[in-house]
Amino acid sequence: MRGFRKEQTALIFVSLGWFLVLAGRLSISTLLVNIENSLHIGHAEAGLALTGMWLVYALMQFPSGIASDVRGRKRSILLAMTIFSFAYLFIGFSTSYFMFFVTLLLLGLGGGGFPTAGIAMITDLFKEKKGKALGLQSSAGSLAGVVPVFASVVALHYGWRTFFFVLSASSFLSTYLFFRGAEESTVLPKKVSLKNRFVEGIGIFRDRDVFLVFSVNLALTFTWIGYMSFFPAYLIEGKMLPEFETSVALMILVTTGIFLKPFIGAFSDRFDKKSVLFVLSLFSAGAALSLVYTKSIVAIFAISFVLSSTSAAFPVISSYLTSKWEEKGRGGKLGFYRTLVILLGSPTSAVIGVSASRYGFDVSFMVIAVLLFMASAVLLFSLIRSFNAKEAKN
Repeated sequence: MRGFRKEQTALIFVSLGWFLVLAGRLSISTLLVNIENSLHIGHAEAGLALTGMWLVYALMQFPSGIASDVRGRKRSILLAMTIFSFAYLFIGFSTSYFMFFVTLLLLGLGGGGFPTAGIAMITDLFKEKKGKALGLQSSAGSLAGVVPVFASVVALHYGWRTFFFVLSASSFLSTYLFFRGAEESTVLPKKVSLKNRFVEGIGIFRDRDVFLVFSVNLALTFTWIGYMSFFPAYLIEGKMLPEFETSVALMILVTTGIFLKPFIGAFSDRFDKKSVLFVLSLFSAGAALSLVYTKSIVAIFAISFVLSSTSAAFPVISSYLTSKWEEKGRGGKLGFYRTLVILLGSPTSAVIGVSASRYGFDVSFMVIAVLLFMASAVLLFSLIRSFNAKEAKN
């Protein structure tokens, strides 16, 4: 792209791709009732299809990371974008449950193949400012939170299929622009041992710091999936809020990341990343605990703003991990890490749903607060240990 440097062009297109991945996922949830009515299926069938999509999405992180190391970031991203562009098209053409089910698996294949290669490309190009760059890329996902509103309007006037045709056309256009404008960001190896790349990937937890960050990441993942799944239901049923106020609170929670993630990312480039994660985890824990004990709409709006710091931690974690790994094999290591996080986090919605049915939402969200406080404590102990080690050397 004329007027842009190589790294700026990559950041623009990777952010756009991430926006399209999340826009599609969020819009499917928004239009699910319309889709169910058209295909004459129930919540159980739709839920099974969505579960299949998430499973494939999680499993694709590792092989896509290895592929980006071996075949290149650009080629891996192009393949992923092409697949999810076709998936959106086929969703619009779905006339049976079987076709819809297979198409969502295809969407999991394309959507799951994108983020690891995209993150690897950004960290290849942004050496010292990868935190800010990853924050900007992740904020595109927050921006996708406004797409379901557009999807609802299009579905109301032109039908839900039309929206997915528009989304598919936008995705194909973005894929073509990425093909023409982006350049490869890594040096491809002359000789490749897939076995060695696999072993390198699963060996990341030999590093104690990686395992520590992984445990914190799991707590944050449980929290964010819980918010995305049941935050509106909690406010309506547990706090007795009207739907409009609930929608505003959810919008604050989702879209605050547009501004917060780049700021936090840039901040993490200048200061210790584990210290930044500690502050974010502690703020999130305090906000989650406060949510259980308040019913004030003003307080809930303020809490929603603070809770968004949970998602702001994810690009900081990616920046921290990729800083520890050299460019060779980075994609495979990140892919294996992300596969485990997503697979272990995927049952969160089911667990919270069962817990809320038996004990109420307050108990479920109190557990979330406890997990976040535990994550904060783990980080604090690690920081104290590192400080004492430095003092001992001096």
